[in-house]
Amino acid sequence: MPTISLRITCKGNTLADIEALPVPVSVTPAGHLVVDPLEPVMCRAVQASANAWQRSCDKAGS
Repeated sequence: MPTISLRITCKGNTLADIEALPVPVSVTPAGHLVVDPLEPVMCRAVQASANAWQRSCDKAGS
């Protein structure tokens, strides 16, 4: 399965690197790969990163 990497930045500073996200694909009857919508994959990855960031901040504040 193809993969994609995602870099989350803010004002030029890297906040997170998420690597090897699976890219959903379909195969046509002729055997061609078609990339399915990436929005669900990206939303889950960004939410997971935000959750991890929040847990890290919560631990640091304890």
